[in-house]
Amino acid sequence: MKSRLLTALVAATLLAATPAMARAPVPIINHDSIVIATGSGTAPQAEQVRQAIVAAAGAKGWTLATQADGRLLATLVVRNKHTIVVDIAYAADSFSLNYKDSINMKFEDRVVEGKVIHPFYNRWVQELKDAIQLELRKL
Repeated sequence: MKSRLLTALVAATLLAATPAMARAPVPIINHDSIVIATGSGTAPQAEQVRQAIVAAAGAKGWTLATQADGRLLATLVVRNKHTIVVDIAYAADSFSLNYKDSINMKFEDRVVEGKVIHPFYNRWVQELKDAIQLELRKL
């Protein structure tokens, strides 16, 4: 009886752990030189692009810091457990989102695959990119 209970407990534990273990690191996706499209069809000024980035980042829970070279450093902290940092370069005609740093995201710089990370990193950065594009379409 105890043997069956132990077997069932082990099986249940393995089944519950499978989704967490399935989240193996994936290649980092950087978004370089994304062309800006506005709703009005007119070219925005760089400051308008910056304002759209600030609005989108704030809406998605990111904090921003301005760097000396004018770039933005976006940081997202999730459940006080995971932190990702993205470098954002922007101009009047395009913007870029590139990996800068992370904490507790399974980051590795592998010889064959290159830089890999937990798949949620790519999802969170994609959501930021989509939010920025949405803000830009309001212009």
